[in-house]
Amino acid sequence: MSIKGKIRQTNKIKGKQTGQNQIVAKSVKVSEFDLSLGDLSNVNAAGQTDGAIMIYDGTTGEYKITTQVENENLNIIGGTY
Repeated sequence: MSIKGKIRQTNKIKGKQTGQNQIVAKSVKVSEFDLSLGDLSNVNAAGQTDGAIMIYDGTTGEYKITTQVENENLNIIGGTY
């Protein structure tokens, strides 16, 4: 058994029952909200500063903000100078 629903700006949920046991979102639309990168659950936005970059840390499962990259798995191919 599952419930299908749509969430609208009116905060009402409409649904119907089918033969599944889970709720699966087919699409999500975000509009008119003040969101930032740090609002994402797997982004640690601490350390934001001019010139910083974001890199994925496989140990913690988070994207982190840093100004220094020390990672043996990173290859930067930037062309000819």
